[in-house]
Amino acid sequence: MVRGLAVALLLTLGLEVVHGLQSPWSGPVERLLGLEPALLAIGVLLVWAFIVFLHALTNRFWLAAGIVTSAAAVIAIADFLKLEFRGEPLFLTDAAYLSEVGFLIENVGAGTSIALLSLLLAAPLLGWAIARSPFVRNLRRRRRPPAETPAPTRGRRAAWLRVASGAAALTVILTAGTFNWPGSPARALYEAAGATWRPWNQLQNYEDNGVIAGLLYTLPASAMDEPEGYTEAAMDELVERYSERAAELNAERDEAALADTNIVVVLSETLSDPLRLPDITAEEDPIPFLRELMASHPSGTLVSSGYGGGTANMEFEVLTGMAVSNMQAQVDSPFQSVVANEESFPSHLVTLGAPEREAIAIHPYEAKFYRRWEVYPALGFERWAFREDLPHLGKLPGDRHVSDSALFEEVLRELRASEGPMFVNAVSMQNHSPQQGLADPIAVNGPLSAAQAETAGQYLRGLKHSDDALRELVDDLAELDERTIVLLYGDHLPSTWPREILDAGGDLARYETPWVVFANFPLVEVASPDPIGANQLMNQVLDAAAAPHTPWTALLHDVAGELPVMERTAWLDARGRVVSAENLTGRALDLLADYQLAQFDLVSGEGWATETLLAPAEQATAGPTTPAAAQPERL
Repeated sequence: MVRGLAVALLLTLGLEVVHGLQSPWSGPVERLLGLEPALLAIGVLLVWAFIVFLHALTNRFWLAAGIVTSAAAVIAIADFLKLEFRGEPLFLTDAAYLSEVGFLIENVGAGTSIALLSLLLAAPLLGWAIARSPFVRNLRRRRRPPAETPAPTRGRRAAWLRVASGAAALTVILTAGTFNWPGSPARALYEAAGATWRPWNQLQNYEDNGVIAGLLYTLPASAMDEPEGYTEAAMDELVERYSERAAELNAERDEAALADTNIVVVLSETLSDPLRLPDITAEEDPIPFLRELMASHPSGTLVSSGYGGGTANMEFEVLTGMAVSNMQAQVDSPFQSVVANEESFPSHLVTLGAPEREAIAIHPYEAKFYRRWEVYPALGFERWAFREDLPHLGKLPGDRHVSDSALFEEVLRELRASEGPMFVNAVSMQNHSPQQGLADPIAVNGPLSAAQAETAGQYLRGLKHSDDALRELVDDLAELDERTIVLLYGDHLPSTWPREILDAGGDLARYETPWVVFANFPLVEVASPDPIGANQLMNQVLDAAAAPHTPWTALLHDVAGELPVMERTAWLDARGRVVSAENLTGRALDLLADYQLAQFDLVSGEGWATETLLAPAEQATAGPTTPAAAQPERL
């Protein structure tokens, strides 16, 4: 028992030290000394419980210790790598990526992947080898009870002790698993020991409460807490209020503004403007055409939900108008943990998809990644295609991903083949990490190591290929005899840049990406908030086309006037100042309450207002409507 506690103590301290190597606020030793001892003790006890349970199960201490050590090593390294590449700590839901071996190898490299797998296998084998070693065997002989104790009695006592200790340890483990349940004793214990939680900042939770507490905080939970005042009567009032607001906004808009019009949404993987970063210059501008397009069309800066990743969260916000920051902190990926579990999920496709438009999704990557093969039909897409469905799509020489040019050609092929208008959601992969293999990288100057400069040069060359593909898309759409409007946006920056450069750019530099709306017909000149969050992007399409609002988009319109950015990375008011729910007053607080009520009703509530909120403008005050059902299928 004592040796198990000693191993648990060493593993817990090891997790904290490795995490501290990537801490943005303090060094590993300083951070470790600053942690509340009571919080560390609870973590040690939980790790000890796993060792005791496995020991009871296997009757081999060193094997049990080896298994737990292996798991701790994988957690420590995965947390270290995620902090390095994404700037955020490990979530327990990240375990889903273990099934995406190819994706992990692409992102962290074959060497690191092999090392992780070796650790996973080596630690239990090492434990078994230690257990079978002469040293441990001799140690066991010395610790045998006196000979006068009959062997059967010793065996029964040992068995009962293992059963009792195993049952106690399992109780501790199962209790910890209730961490995010209402009234959880595990959470109460942590809070009694001094833990404080920041739902909007998991990195701070790790920093303040320790790695074990941080991991427990990411255990599954309900998608949203029920907001205060959520009743059917309140939702009726909210629908009436924003139906009237939609009518006001639509008074000068054309109900048929988007009739017979294709709507194309392009998530451009890792699209950003590297020349916005301080002290970074390049021998060639990687995005000259995008700058030209943004100068003459509705456009601006988007605040991403993460650095170096978080693509699916941006896609979720764009397609639904919902803010991930309104959800529980444990909902790391709504696609995986919320949408994929539903047969249907509210989205802008209720208005912009069938029956007026055939809705399709094109993503030249794995169907199961972020569970998109389940997500797309739930959101209302009728057809979808992934990498395995698109073997004909080409790649840039030296690159492993489908090129933007090939993706755009596939989008155009679909538009040309369709007899009616379409809604196309296209998610690119060309500039996904690792950035390597392209000929003629663009020379990048700045405070970079040789390796960083090489990676940055590859990234910029990839951006230039994307920029050229965008120019071709605009030219091809100009010749298309179908009205088409396009929203293009970047999901996040690459994990290429050193922390010093990002810090020098200010709090938002690592999260800023471009967006633009363009069409092959004249658009309305509108003043959009800048920057904005991804949940507001579809409203920019409506505004640029002078298209009518639904009660839901009217609510989003008013929220944008007070809180145009509501990402987990930052909330910004209309003047670009960082704010939080705690310091809002007046109209901003009222709009936030309405927004959270509406989103809860759409996601987790009774759905009292769902159909009416999302109804097309002409039906907004006519009561609930049900969109035509369609049988989803693969492209």
